[in-house]
Amino acid sequence: MTRFIKLFNLSRLYSRRFIFVIAGLVIIAALPLIIGSEYVISEVLAPMLIFAIYASSWNLLAFSGQGSLGHAAFLGIGGFTSALLAIKLGVPPLLGLFLGGLFSAAIGFLIGLTCVRLKAWFLGMVTFGFSVISLTLVSQFDSVIGGIMGFRTPLIVPRGVLFYYFTFAVAAASIFIIYLIMKSKLGLAFKAIRENELEAKMTGINTARYRLVAFILSTFFAGLAGGLYAQYIRYIDVSIFSPHFSFLPLMMAVIGGLGTLSGPLIGSAIIVSIDAYLPRIDHLLQGLLGSLFPAVSNVGPPIRMMLLGIILLVVVIFAPKGIYSVIDKAYAHLLNKRAAGKQ
Repeated sequence: MTRFIKLFNLSRLYSRRFIFVIAGLVIIAALPLIIGSEYVISEVLAPMLIFAIYASSWNLLAFSGQGSLGHAAFLGIGGFTSALLAIKLGVPPLLGLFLGGLFSAAIGFLIGLTCVRLKAWFLGMVTFGFSVISLTLVSQFDSVIGGIMGFRTPLIVPRGVLFYYFTFAVAAASIFIIYLIMKSKLGLAFKAIRENELEAKMTGINTARYRLVAFILSTFFAGLAGGLYAQYIRYIDVSIFSPHFSFLPLMMAVIGGLGTLSGPLIGSAIIVSIDAYLPRIDHLLQGLLGSLFPAVSNVGPPIRMMLLGIILLVVVIFAPKGIYSVIDKAYAHLLNKRAAGKQ
């Protein structure tokens, strides 16, 4: 037990910032009781938690100095595996969810063995190519997989409050495990490799091994998020392998704050909220933009991309470390102000 505490630095968990995170989780858990809106619970909060896991998986990979432009491959592998195990083999959907994550990690291990020595964006191009190959293979074996037309996924729990709390439990456990990894000796090795790989090698760190471990862990959580996403939409097809899903975790992590625990959660909250509420103002924008630009027939996707582009530009220019850094600085300033007032 003592060795476990030392390995994961559990003695450091009881910091003021950690207590702040716990308080935040309590608030998130209580939101369905406070809000009471079925739309907000099912279409905003639940997917927000799912994509928080997905973005955190990508962020963990970036924490080790690696980049992926094809993480949708592992999202899709996890989603299809969890659904097909339940349909074809009768595996309980809950067990299939975690087996999907493990199978995604197994594929990640094979991909990592071949390209883990590549530099960040070379690895990113390889993973992007793998996502294209995955989409092609699922389409070619449609008679077995049924990915082109898609199919309904067996549910673990019904949609609504029960699904939200199930997703919350999986997300809280996943993010807590990622937090332990980032604060452990393993995380210190990841950080050393990210900061200066040559110096990390000189200190005796097996960089290839640690990069492979980071890749496996990242793909496991991406596969887990894929299984949850299939549960959320209650349907799965080859669109889950699209480049859109590969760039989502990147944008979420960058907007929220790369290399931080809270960054992916913040980025996920922003992007999912845009997706959830933008259709509600489409009819207003349709009338305005339709009169100015008659050729515009569907303003939803363009406006969404414009909003994401503006947010991304503003964050990169004015808060290159992400929105979390702004919140963290404001929180630290408030604490210093209170301390000065007590003196």
